[in-house]
Amino acid sequence: MLKPIVGRRLLLAAACLVLLFATIGQAADRKDRLTDKEKRAIDYLVHDWDEDYSATSVDLAMYAVGVKQSDETRFHIGSYIKQHPELHEVTRRWSWVTFVLTADEKRIARALINAQRDAKPAPSIAEIAKAVGASDDRVKRALSMLAHYEIIKADPSVGGAGFRVESRYLKWEPRLDFLFHTVTLAGGRKFNTN
Repeated sequence: MLKPIVGRRLLLAAACLVLLFATIGQAADRKDRLTDKEKRAIDYLVHDWDEDYSATSVDLAMYAVGVKQSDETRFHIGSYIKQHPELHEVTRRWSWVTFVLTADEKRIARALINAQRDAKPAPSIAEIAKAVGASDDRVKRALSMLAHYEIIKADPSVGGAGFRVESRYLKWEPRLDFLFHTVTLAGGRKFNTN
């Protein structure tokens, strides 16, 4: 009498595992898939990177093709770029963060990197805001995104804004992934170049 119960339980457990792995596989597949709007932004970037030594960022591409700006969408597109270096040579030349970070995030990353690299006290949010010409709220949002991208990590022991730059970003010479210029042409096209 015990054998049929044990057999059914094993069969039920096996069926649950199959469903679990199928669900995980579907979720991973959805994560890698882009929406039509995100595909338009990627297509725009790939084309734009062929022009004028462009290193155009995701936020500018989203704006150009009419995709609503959101950190989540930008992160999703950036993650896709990270996972698909075959998209364009420029993605292999520069780190994926070159394309996913906004102008504010790049300036804030540079301010934190320079302070930590030069063994200076970590700047406060107000000091960062003044240095990069942004509001305290924009700095806080940018710090949150830099932490999300694992460029910095929360560390209240450092003082200032309470973040420490991940060591792999301190060693980049000369940290070109955080340098950029935004160019606006007379026709209205905006792009970044490093």
